[in-house]
Amino acid sequence: MNVPNLASRPFLNTRPVWLVTVAAGAVALVLAVVNIQLFAASNRSLSAQLEREDKLAAEYLAVESEVRSDIAALDKVKWRTLRRQVEGVNAVLREHSFSWLTLLDDIERVIPYDVRLIRITPTIDQASVVLALDGMARSREAMLTFFDNLISDPAFADPLPQWEANPDESGVVGYTFTVRVVYQVGQEVAP
Repeated sequence: MNVPNLASRPFLNTRPVWLVTVAAGAVALVLAVVNIQLFAASNRSLSAQLEREDKLAAEYLAVESEVRSDIAALDKVKWRTLRRQVEGVNAVLREHSFSWLTLLDDIERVIPYDVRLIRITPTIDQASVVLALDGMARSREAMLTFFDNLISDPAFADPLPQWEANPDESGVVGYTFTVRVVYQVGQEVAP
């Protein structure tokens, strides 16, 4: 049997090598085309994003300059004077909205028959209305009944006697007194 000497004349099968090379080249060409398309698309997207960034930067500068001008205008306002003026106007409005008829109805509800009020002095502040009530009572019991009525009535709060004089001290018939009470405007009273 005759054995061929492959070392002297080797048999080279180059077909698989060429097939792999052609396939790899085709894949490389396809990937290169895809890569170029993606690069072009991302460049278009990037240019749109850069345009949007420039537009937003211009809007930011416009808004910033507007805000700076508004801050400069607000810095020129005399806030303390303005606050005092607003508080003064609010005090006038509270005084004008104060209803004497409602106050007198509420006082009439709590005052006993033997007590007479000489003077009612309201002091209207931001939070409440404080009344100074000067009056006379025929007896100490009538005066105490008036104080009890002020305590139990929801339209009045924190009654505090300021001054009291009996008939011997004042030289007047009856007990004279001054009481300070917080009047709660608009309190609903059950009949």
